[in-house]
Formats: sequence, C-alpha cells, structure tokens
Amino acid sequence: MQKLSHSSLYAFIVGTDISKESLDVCLIRTSDGSLYYQKFNNNMQGFQRMKAWLKSYGCELETDTLFCMEHTGLYTRRLVHYLMSRQVAVWLETPLQIKRSIGLVRGKDDKVDAERIARYAFMHQNKASLVNLSNLTLEKLKDLQANRNRLLKALNSIKTTVKEMLSVDAASGKTLQRVNKDAIKGLEKSLEQVEQKMSEFIESDTELKKKYDLVTSIKGVGKVLAITLLVYTHGFAKMEDGRKLACYCGVAPFEYRSGTSVYGKTGVSKFANKELKRILYLVSMSSIQYNQEFKKYFKRKVEEGKPKMSVLNAVQNKLLHQIVAVVKRGTPYVEKLDKI
Repeated sequence: MQKLSHSSLYAFIVGTDISKESLDVCLIRTSDGSLYYQKFNNNMQGFQRMKAWLKSYGCELETDTLFCMEHTGLYTRRLVHYLMSRQVAVWLETPLQIKRSIGLVRGKDDKVDAERIARYAFMHQNKASLVNLSNLTLEKLKDLQANRNRLLKALNSIKTTVKEMLSVDAASGKTLQRVNKDAIKGLEKSLEQVEQKMSEFIESDTELKKKYDLVTSIKGVGKVLAITLLVYTHGFAKMEDGRKLACYCGVAPFEYRSGTSVYGKTGVSKFANKELKRILYLVSMSSIQYNQEFKKYFKRKVEEGKPKMSVLNAVQNKLLHQIVAVVKRGTPYVEKLDKI
C-alpha cells in the first residue's frame, strides 16, 4: 500500500466522497502515511459502522481527526451534523477547487475520488476552512431563504394573475380574487413566519448577529440583502474583498479590449449570482432616494452625462465595498456626505 510523507496538523485525515445513498471513505494515518479505504451507507447505521472501522486503525473520531468532503448540498448534511456532535474538524471544500488542484484526470470512480479528496486535504490541511456553529446556522438560514423565495414566487404569481384578469375581465377577475383570498392570506402568513424564524436564528448566533447589525447599519441595507449576503458569503468568511464580492454579484466593471483593433465598452460579466444582483438592484434604487450619500452621488454623475444604469451599477459597487468595510472594521457605518 502506498504511503505518504508530510508534516501534519492532524493525526488522521479522512477524505469522503458522498452520494445520496453511500459514503466512500479514505483514511490517511499520518503517523506512518498509510491509506485505507471502505464504503458505507449514508445514514446513521453507516456512520456507526464507519466509526468502528476507523477505530480499528486507531482513529477515535475526535479533535485529532480532519474530515474533508466536497460540498454537495443536502447529501453532506447528516454526516456533517454527526461529526460536529463529536467535535471532529470538518472541511467542506468546493469540488472545483479540488479538481483544479489535481490537474487533468480521466474517468470517474468513487473510490479514487475519496482518495483524491484525502490527498488534497493532507497536502493543504494548513489552509482548511473548518465548519463551525455559525455555518450550521447559515445552513438553516439558507433553507429558510429558499423557502421564502418559493413562497414569494407563488404569491406574486397569484397576485399578477388576478391583477391581469381584473384589467381585461372584471367579473372573472373578481371571481379569481375571491377564490384566491385565503391562499394569498396563507402565503403572506407563511412569509411572515419564515422571516420571523430567520430573525430568531440570527439572534441566537452572537457572531452572525454582530455582522448582521454591522451590515444593516448602512442606510438602505435591510433584512433581505443582509441575510442573503451572510448566506452566500458564509458569514463573510469566503469573500473578504469588496472587488471579489462585487464580481460575484455581477456589478464589477471589466474592460473589453485587445491590441489596437478590439476595443469594446467596459461592462459587467454575466457570470454572477442572479439573486444577489436582483436584490442589490432594488436596494440601489431605494438608496438613491433615501440615502443622502448615494442620492448626491447619483445626481452629480447623471448631471455629468453618465448613463443612469451605469451610475446605478456604480452605486451597487460602492454599497458592497461599504458592507465589506464595516464587517472588516467591526464598527457601524458613519455617513460622510462630504466624501461623495
């Protein structure tokens, strides 16, 4: 069996390839560099068998163990919760990051994938971004946010249908309005309960509550944008740079030119988080009306001849930089009209 040689922060490294039904587990015992492999079911019975198997090689599933797995959404959840309850270090890495570190590979095999993840974790363990209690809160917030989006979509769909029917056929419109009255009230009540539960989760997490308060200290930034940013940035642990966050949201400008013959307009990339971009647009529209800093900035730039949409995009960019700045600094935002 092939052995690895490398200084290690952990006594045991476990690479796990996760699917809906099973776990492919590769253990690296760092004391001698030995690799071991086994397959288990992705359920509590499988976790117990995995625990016994790891114990046979000296791994007690404690703080000296690092579990690394690709972030595959729901399929990782049960295992992560099980490991967190035992205070095991858990590293959820993006599949693209692991794939790029490996280089060109051919074919796909779960056993090989587990070994590749284990080797990746072994070589890069000093850069591991570990799951903490705030990550679990963000997980709950993400579920509630997805549920809120579905409820909002259903509510808007019904209201739009009723409104359109009222405009072309008043009698049929009133009938639709009457039969959908309870459905609309029910959806609105569910939306209210979801938002209340999201607020409760934030209040219960000291770290997230602090960041939430910092972000919402900026005039115009409300609950929806603050929570969405917390979810997608993992509590600002993934994107601590304003430029990167602006790029992720699709509001960072990029030049389009090559040599002397290709020279296009500076624009934003289409590769972006569409949900965040939509929310940012709505917030920027509100900001240029009620936030005096952005109101003056927008007015001045438009008077200089800048296109309104271009200025609005710049407002969104500035807003994101302000958000990142207050989170990094750890103090609420202070309005400074003379700097706009």
